[in-house]
Amino acid sequence: MTRPELPSRHEETIVRQLLRRAERVRYWWEYRRRLKTLLHAIDPFHTVRLTTGEQRLVREFWASYGIHYVNANWYRLFKALTGTVNPEYIPEETFRVRLEPLLCRRDVSAAYHDKNQLDRLFADVRRPRTVLRNVYGSYRDGDYTPLDRAAALSKLATLSGPHFLKPAISGTGSGMNVARFEFRDGSFRLGAAQMSLEQIEQIYVQDFVIQEEVRQHASLSAFHPQSLNTVRMITLRFGGAITPVAATLRMGNGTHVDNGHAGGLLCGIDLTSGALTPQACDVLFRPFDRHPRSGTTFSGQAVPSFAAIQSTAVSVHQRLPHFDVVSCDLAVLENGLPCLIEVNTFGQGIEPHQFLKGAPLFGDRTRAVLALVAERDRTGWNR
Repeated sequence: MTRPELPSRHEETIVRQLLRRAERVRYWWEYRRRLKTLLHAIDPFHTVRLTTGEQRLVREFWASYGIHYVNANWYRLFKALTGTVNPEYIPEETFRVRLEPLLCRRDVSAAYHDKNQLDRLFADVRRPRTVLRNVYGSYRDGDYTPLDRAAALSKLATLSGPHFLKPAISGTGSGMNVARFEFRDGSFRLGAAQMSLEQIEQIYVQDFVIQEEVRQHASLSAFHPQSLNTVRMITLRFGGAITPVAATLRMGNGTHVDNGHAGGLLCGIDLTSGALTPQACDVLFRPFDRHPRSGTTFSGQAVPSFAAIQSTAVSVHQRLPHFDVVSCDLAVLENGLPCLIEVNTFGQGIEPHQFLKGAPLFGDRTRAVLALVAERDRTGWNR
């Protein structure tokens, strides 16, 4: 009897190899510009240098995990910020190109970025209330009941008060494509301008949501009441357990969104106590001991319901088996309960989080995580 042949092991094609290398070149240029901007802001006179020994330390550390190119200028940046060179700090470029693809399944990540899917996947988790959805050009209500265009218009005519219009699948990273509308007298207005559904469709085309405004906890609103200020909680699945590794409070700064690339501020959060670090920073790492708009200081402040926020982030991550690193954005409601705003499963920025926590992203598990990544790379793990 002939023994059936086993399926052949997946082998990466030449085309896939070339595409991955092209992607590395793309990100190399992208992060090279970003790094140049940061170094110009933090060390404009090039006073911070790496010694020969420090360069060797960084090079040998990463080479031991199969990564033979790391831009040493990231460690100039880390040295300028922290005063020391610790090779366990992970450069943004290295995380995005070499680590994240072996910790997170990129090919399925887009589905989890879709706000129209989050309410189904996390139906038992508090979320902003969605009143109207556009899913691939067709309309549905908050419960996913299909609506024709006339019914969608009728639904909008019943709304009142502030709402947010958001792309369901967003990749800009700035939050500037989020609009705050006010529904009054059967119409919706952006500032003084009255808007129509046709105008919205011209801007967003398809795949967008209209959600009720989230009323946040007074202690977080105090920093910048014009924006919904959220906690970015990064969790790691390792050794069969999911644990938080970094947390940051994101605050608006003159706009209705809290994203750092829209001018917002970020403040570190102690994972044990929920206390804020004495200083926040912007995306150029410029320090602030108080919010420049409200004057509210960061020292002595704590995030309310922080244990519940951590628990919610871990619970969300448990439902995402394709991702070993997940970044959740959570608000705290007026009543102190956490509310899941967004889930980030790929393209997760780590730059400010290491600086604000004052330690490498994965802490004392850094070497073990890098060893896992090296093993997955060696065995041809699917990227």
